Amino acid sequence: MTKKLILGGAGFIGSNLVQALVARGEQPRVFTRPSVAVSSLANVLDQIDIVYGDFMDDVALRHAVQGVDTVVHLISTTFPGMTLESSVYDVLSNLLPTIRLVEICLASGVKKIVYASSGGTIYGEPQFLPITEDHPLLPKSAYGQSKLTIENYLQFYARSTHLEINVLRISNPFGPRQNPFGVQGIVAVAMGHAIHGSMLKIYGKGETVRDYIYIDEVIEAMLLAIDTPGTTTVNISSGKGHSVLEIVQAIETVAGYSIHKQFLPNREGDVTVNILSAERAYKRYGWQAKESLQEGVAKTWEWFKQRLNRSG
Repeated sequence: MTKKLILGGAGFIGSNLVQALVARGEQPRVFTRPSVAVSSLANVLDQIDIVYGDFMDDVALRHAVQGVDTVVHLISTTFPGMTLESSVYDVLSNLLPTIRLVEICLASGVKKIVYASSGGTIYGEPQFLPITEDHPLLPKSAYGQSKLTIENYLQFYARSTHLEINVLRISNPFGPRQNPFGVQGIVAVAMGHAIHGSMLKIYGKGETVRDYIYIDEVIEAMLLAIDTPGTTTVNISSGKGHSVLEIVQAIETVAGYSIHKQFLPNREGDVTVNILSAERAYKRYGWQAKESLQEGVAKTWEWFKQRLNRSG
């Protein structure tokens, strides 16, 4: 069985992927910063390798990549809401280290890189719906532009080297192990505010529409990308749009009480609607999302409720 390296393996998507790899009998290697808690991996610590280091540290990356066949790149040091002023930092902390990572992978004999891109930001305002992978790539945010630039470099390496590159343009994942106190992920953040009775900030009137997908479905697609030979770029999405207010109302329904809300001006760089087509993922992997929003929200609420200590 080939060795997998999960960059950002203690994060939301990463920890869920590591759990799934262990469940199928593998012993993946996790690369994470020393400052990041690994509590999400507590039950599998004796079944994984952990390499601590910074993504900008070439020595740590070389150590992590040794003996690895497949690298899953989930690291991002910036967020969709960050401003244009973060662009230089983004290049230094995301783009350049990714290029260096590819060079290290080539030197170390890695055969495949799976990259988690952003289906929610890379396309910009939709010219048609649902958005296919052939839609023009016109990001409105520095975050989306960074993802696009990294994709372009990865595709260049796929054309010019032996590396297989699988880019997954993931819509808006949610579910267990997401950070309820973070700056992205409306489902987790709203649940955190619901449990603690604090004020949820909503940009605009809450009418922004996104394509939300339950984390287990993302992990299923990621495992297929790892296992399937070749190079490809696919959307990973539910194909259904829901407004922010619909998400909040779905959480209020499972919680049984209202969330305190504060409405703020629209955030620069946000697109108004983002609904992705997952038809190519079905043709490529035989994958399609099956979990409804309500089912996913209910499962996520139970998980958070048990861990954030509210009996409601």
